[in-house]
Amino acid sequence: MSTPTPPDEDAPLLSVRDLRVEFGTRAGVVTAVDGVSFDVRPGETLAILGESGSGKSVTSQAIMGILPKPAGRVVGGRIVYRGADLLTRPPAEVRKLRGTEMSMVFQDPLSSLNPVFRVGYQIGEMFRRHRGYSRSEAREAAIELMERVGIPAARQRVDDFPHQFSGGMRQRIMIAIALALDPTLLIADEPTTALDVTVQAQVMKLLTRLQREEGMAMILITHDLGVVASSADRVLMMYAGRVVETGDIREVYEYASHPYTKGLMASIPELDGRSDRLTPIKGSPPDLLDLPPGCSFHPRCPYARDVCVQDDPDLLHVESRPGTHRAACHFREEVLTDDRERV
Repeated sequence: MSTPTPPDEDAPLLSVRDLRVEFGTRAGVVTAVDGVSFDVRPGETLAILGESGSGKSVTSQAIMGILPKPAGRVVGGRIVYRGADLLTRPPAEVRKLRGTEMSMVFQDPLSSLNPVFRVGYQIGEMFRRHRGYSRSEAREAAIELMERVGIPAARQRVDDFPHQFSGGMRQRIMIAIALALDPTLLIADEPTTALDVTVQAQVMKLLTRLQREEGMAMILITHDLGVVASSADRVLMMYAGRVVETGDIREVYEYASHPYTKGLMASIPELDGRSDRLTPIKGSPPDLLDLPPGCSFHPRCPYARDVCVQDDPDLLHVESRPGTHRAACHFREEVLTDDRERV
């Protein structure tokens, strides 16, 4: 594998094109990711949003090359990182990029951390394995990282075990491990799911600060629209393995043009008290083994018509909006301009 070229600020750091991921199950083959495409530029934060089962976490696993084997497999598309297609490179060479160039923070730090090793040892292992640090050098580097991610009394706690930390502190340790080797791309997969609201805000503030300090790109995967409202540059909405809407964060939040996005927005409580009740999306996400014909969202969609059952819409520009805003809906312009409440 040739050495990745230095990122050009005008070129994508990561370019995913028509990615398709399948899982073999006893019941049949599930297409978990179906034709997903997006770019991430240096220093940019892309949020990938969607309900459980939408394919957002599987997309991140495919990028990192950690799909569960043998069930999960990439069956199509390209994942180009700094000019190199990771899907055509030997696995051993791609593994060298993990941790050094690309890194990941998982949603459950307790299961991701080894319970029998002290946290300082687990952080320091990155330096010992990849940079040849001695044990004492790795320990000092671990303490410095623990201080940087806001763990109080880091020097006194470096020899503690994971179970001796709170959930928020464990997540900070996972962030320290992910940032140990100064990656250029960080993927955060539901990093605040198991945390209370106050700790969620603290972790997101930490991630945003570290991302800006390092100038790294970040992919933030979540089902919580509120988590990314103030931290993402662009957003990718996924439903049933496909991208249904994408654009700048403000465009998508203020001018939702897909019924799924609009439904998610309506289900968020408003702090100003203008609404006295939430409007949930009717129904449930589809069974990926038995997707409905046409648009996968049509059984739950208040805008659905005959064409939605017959034809799966392409991801096209929202013509009345400038910029990069796109939505996969036959009636995206109507959805954009319709302010009526649809229950």
